[in-house]
Amino acid sequence: MLFATVGRAVAIPLGETGQYAEADVPYSEAVEKLYLSALAIREHFFALTGEDSPRDQLYEALSTHSSATLTELRLAWRLKSIELALSSDQRIAKSHIERAFNILANPALKECYDRLRLDEHALPLFPYGGYGSVLVEGRLVEDGKAFIGNRILAFKPDMAERKVSILLRSCDFLPDRIVCSDSRRKIEVWLDGGLLPGLNWDPTWNNWKHWIRSRLEVEATFVTSGKERLEQGERIFNKWSVALPSRLRVTVPEGLMADIDGARAFHALLGRHADLIRQIAAQIESQPAEHSLVEEWFRDFNAERELRPQHVNWQPDFDEFYFEELRKRSKTWFLFRDEYLFVWHKSLIAEIPALGHATYIFSRPANLEEFMAAYSKTERDDVRRNRHDVASRLGFIGRVVRGQRKMRWLNDVLKRAGEQVDVGDTPDWPGASG
Repeated sequence: MLFATVGRAVAIPLGETGQYAEADVPYSEAVEKLYLSALAIREHFFALTGEDSPRDQLYEALSTHSSATLTELRLAWRLKSIELALSSDQRIAKSHIERAFNILANPALKECYDRLRLDEHALPLFPYGGYGSVLVEGRLVEDGKAFIGNRILAFKPDMAERKVSILLRSCDFLPDRIVCSDSRRKIEVWLDGGLLPGLNWDPTWNNWKHWIRSRLEVEATFVTSGKERLEQGERIFNKWSVALPSRLRVTVPEGLMADIDGARAFHALLGRHADLIRQIAAQIESQPAEHSLVEEWFRDFNAERELRPQHVNWQPDFDEFYFEELRKRSKTWFLFRDEYLFVWHKSLIAEIPALGHATYIFSRPANLEEFMAAYSKTERDDVRRNRHDVASRLGFIGRVVRGQRKMRWLNDVLKRAGEQVDVGDTPDWPGASG
């Protein structure tokens, strides 16, 4: 027997001896490779023990069928778990039911299982990549550097409990699930109708999801897995963490449905005025346009009342808080490229209302038209670095870098602009934590 911590497991045919999953044994001084036979993987994970074993054993464990959707599988698993909890018959272990659900809820593993049911010689996948601790029965090869495992006695994957916040617009809406993949955090979560009751999505949501602002709070058990990507003809492998479907808890924010309805309606509004918006966007790419002029263009083209000037260059990651706090203090304001220029009593504010961008503050120019003409020929980086003395000529006061506390940002802007500070330092706006 061998007890070892193993790394990534890859299915391979091994000469004439059969099919195996090859796994690294990184912390062993003797054994470097572990080869698990296809039969061992079929028996332990897929409950396929031989020619006479039931072909639908995992489906039977959940009292479901091969065409069940993820939502139906979750419901079947929940009902079976309740049934087992109320029953004195312990012949079917709860862990077996959970394993069946986690296999069938994973699209790749479900496809693998369905293939194994039909072809006993099909090469099985090692569930979720193979990272974890394994106890196997088998034999050492002659040089002692590898171990051939013919039977898996126990396996425990590398797992960790995590709480993550998921931006719904970054997910992919598939027919039976919502897939949330975050390449920065290297995590993947699958959500289904059993976790999000009443949220009747379909793949068309991918056309307008970028306007959804809501986040879902997810508590889950993540197992270490991996993904391959092709880069310049070379396969690059990265570790990822995948949430186990059986150990997911989702907190849905208040107002989610209103947010979704609003996103869909806003996308439709922009679509109905796409030609007009494109024409105006081309205008403000080269020179600023005052909001009153944009409103006049809207009236000339009989635009709907719901269409606002800021919608011309509004982006999905823009935050209404930053825009509205600056707009309501303005005597007038302009649109320019992806910015808004707000004219205050003593200053002029250049703003891209999204995290990752700083607020630029200038002294209020004596001649607004001359300022706009000069600013339209200037990049933000030129102002920050004062290239060709442009910051001095435009009356640049400084910039306020956005942090997590929105009210602190507003206080700093008001101070720099020489305006009265009339707000506290507490995040009292919805979503003020950033």
